Amino acid sequence: MDAPLDVVRRAYRAHMRSLHPDSNRGSGAERLNLSRRLTQLSEAWRILSSADTRAEYDAGLVLSAEPLLPPPPAPQTARSRREAWVFGVRSQIVHLASRAGKSATQTLLLRDTRATRAEYDELVEELVARIAADTEARVRAARAAGAAPLDLGVAATLLGIRAVADELRRASSQHRTVIESMEADLLDRMWDVLAHELPITLTGALGGNPGVAKLLRSAG
Repeated sequence: MDAPLDVVRRAYRAHMRSLHPDSNRGSGAERLNLSRRLTQLSEAWRILSSADTRAEYDAGLVLSAEPLLPPPPAPQTARSRREAWVFGVRSQIVHLASRAGKSATQTLLLRDTRATRAEYDELVEELVARIAADTEARVRAARAAGAAPLDLGVAATLLGIRAVADELRRASSQHRTVIESMEADLLDRMWDVLAHELPITLTGALGGNPGVAKLLRSAG
C-alpha cells in the first residue's frame, strides 16, 4: 500500500466518525455489526500507522478480514448477547476516554503553545479508538486486578491507556516527533483524570500512571 500516512490518517478519521457508537443507534444486529467494524478499523489503523507493522503487511502479512456488509438477521444466541455486552462496554470506554481526553487537552493548552485545540482534538480521537480496542481482554484484566462490576468500564479504560502508552514507548525513536510527545502528555493526563474515580489500591493493581511522557524525555 503506497498511500502516505496523512492520507491513511484522514481516511481512518472519516471512518471512525461514521462508526462512533455515540453517533449510531440501531437494532441489536446493527450494533453488533458496528462493533465488528470498529474492531476491524482499529486493527487496520494499528497496522498502517506504524512503519514496522506496515512493512510486514506490505511484505505479505495480510490479515483476513470479514466483509463490511451487514450480516443477515440471526436469532439471539449466547454469543450475540455477549457481543452486544462487549459493544456496550466498548461504548462506555469510548465515552470515558473521550471525556478524559477533553479534560487533558484543556489542562495542556493552559501550559503548552506547541499545538492548537483542534490538533489536540484530532490526537484524542485517534487515542480513544486505540484505547477502546481489545475490550474483552482488558475487561478480563480489570477483573483479575480486582475491579468490581461497576468499576469495570473505568478500569478497562485505564488499562487501555497503559497499553497505548506502552506501544508509544516501544515505537518511539531517539528522534521522537512533537506528535509522540503530545500523545505521551495526553495519555498520562487522561490516566490521572480517570484514576480519581477508583480506589488507590485498584489503580495500583492496574499498574499506576504510565508516566510515558517522563520516560520519553529522560530517554532523549
